[in-house]
Amino acid sequence: MKKYLSISIASILALSAPGIAKAQFSITATIGGVPTVSGASLENFDEPTPSILTLSGPAYLVTGTVTPEFNCAQPYFSGSTAAFFGESPTYGPDDSQYVAVCFDGSATLSFSTPQLYFGLLWGSVDTANTLTFYDSANNVIGSVSGYDIPIYYGDSGPSGTFYVNITSTTPFSSVVVSTPAANAFEFDDVAYAQVVPEPASLSLLAVGMFGITLLRRHQR
Repeated sequence: MKKYLSISIASILALSAPGIAKAQFSITATIGGVPTVSGASLENFDEPTPSILTLSGPAYLVTGTVTPEFNCAQPYFSGSTAAFFGESPTYGPDDSQYVAVCFDGSATLSFSTPQLYFGLLWGSVDTANTLTFYDSANNVIGSVSGYDIPIYYGDSGPSGTFYVNITSTTPFSSVVVSTPAANAFEFDDVAYAQVVPEPASLSLLAVGMFGITLLRRHQR
């Protein structure tokens, strides 16, 4: 059964520097979910050196279980959750490559152009798992943590892996994935997009503009 939640939050990260736009985020988290933006760019991290990814500290591209001393364990990534990447529709441990960030490590996802949408398959969500969003000048515009996603924290089973969709009001050029000591942050199947109106929305906008034009002519 698909479980679903949707929340809208303001950025929880206080910014003291003047002139930096604070982002507000609209967040959905779904078991068995997919990106909510059609036409988004996709990265499944199965190639040896993903172009958008930079790892720092104890953070790894892995298949299977990560070295135990770094407090990272294989999450329960659902094959059906990531089915849009052509993976097996069966449930169970993910046998494809994913990213594991261990205590005090980080993974930076960098984009060549500013984006407004970010999605990821988030395994065994912990409250301290954090996504920090940066603008093109490397200013922090906001952050989202596992605490902002009120689900089954730390559950490494099928109920603990969610596809999380995040839409920002402020463009971002990079996202840093991090977690403090005694936690791990495992993720896969990142999607990102600049977010443009869907064709249906554009059609409705065109109809509306046409109606306004007719109304003005009638008034004249």
